Amino acid sequence: MSRDGRGRRRVVVKIGSSSLTEADGSLALSRMRQMVSDMVRLERESGCQFVLVSSGAIAAGLGRLGWQRAHISMPEKQAAAAVGQVLLMEHYERLFAEHGIAVGQILMTRADVEDRKRFVNIRNTVMALLQRGVMPIINENDTVAVDEIRFGDNDTLAALVALVAEADTLVLLTDIDGLYTANPRQDPTATRIAEVEAITDEIERIAGGAGSSAGTGGMRTKIAAAKIATQSGVEVVIAHRDEPRVLERVLGGEPVGTRFLASREPVSLRKSWLLHAPKPEGALQVDHGAMRALIAGGKSLLLPGLVQVHGEFQEGAVVELVGPTGAAFGKGISNFSSRDLAEWLAKKRAGEDVHALHEVVHRNDMVIWTEATAG
Repeated sequence: MSRDGRGRRRVVVKIGSSSLTEADGSLALSRMRQMVSDMVRLERESGCQFVLVSSGAIAAGLGRLGWQRAHISMPEKQAAAAVGQVLLMEHYERLFAEHGIAVGQILMTRADVEDRKRFVNIRNTVMALLQRGVMPIINENDTVAVDEIRFGDNDTLAALVALVAEADTLVLLTDIDGLYTANPRQDPTATRIAEVEAITDEIERIAGGAGSSAGTGGMRTKIAAAKIATQSGVEVVIAHRDEPRVLERVLGGEPVGTRFLASREPVSLRKSWLLHAPKPEGALQVDHGAMRALIAGGKSLLLPGLVQVHGEFQEGAVVELVGPTGAAFGKGISNFSSRDLAEWLAKKRAGEDVHALHEVVHRNDMVIWTEATAG
């Protein structure tokens, strides 16, 4: 049973580049075949719905073209992605077709999820595919993505897809069998952590840094992705790609890999998007009283509590909410442009009454991430 009572458990499975390619750069077809077979079997036996987030386009393209990753430019990486994505989808289409299942490709950039309308359109597409028994296969659009619009790693992409798909579980398949107390490749005394109830500073410290040469995401990015998903009510499991019957055992609740429990008080889908997807276009600085009202009182932001406007933005833009010291404590959607707000602030300072104005940021369009008080 899903967490929202819809009856079917929905699972996002992410598999990375290092898991999809062999040492020579070619696609690991036997691993792909086994994963596809397992997903199809579980969908038919248990009624799960799957969404697949698959890396591997650049790695596959490099293998086909005979290029070395360390010696190519960004345009060449994008060219490799163009070649590799076709190759990747060709194999997925054939493997799922062997089971009578059609596949649908969705390529995304960060700009697609930062824009609320496009985020909703992606969600609608994913839901339509699932309702019709089509397997959604999602990857970053590496052929057009530049640093400004990249996710940076498909772990983050997978977490945001879990929000889009309203998933119950996110499974990150990788080349290590979970989070360890230390790097097991360097410390023989390191032990696997079976379950994480909350992602604390200590958990993030343990996660450390870099990953394998084929991918861009190490354990650090997986913990960051788990934090996004769990805050939104999605359970996350990091497990080894070659663990026997890994998906079946993960979904059966067996102690495989590391399981990150979903928050008991998850934020709504809209607020999850606001918290994790869009980059702020500016900032609204508020006074002590307004900060207390927003954090502790659950109030909307009104113009009397606004002190200063930072940056230039239009009505409907996502902005940071910052306190008197300049430290950010939340995000929200501004009902006014920066120019309009600056004009109203000038009138406020001139002594005009501004209390009757509409909310600057409505509580429903706001997310607070700190429990601190204004002091």
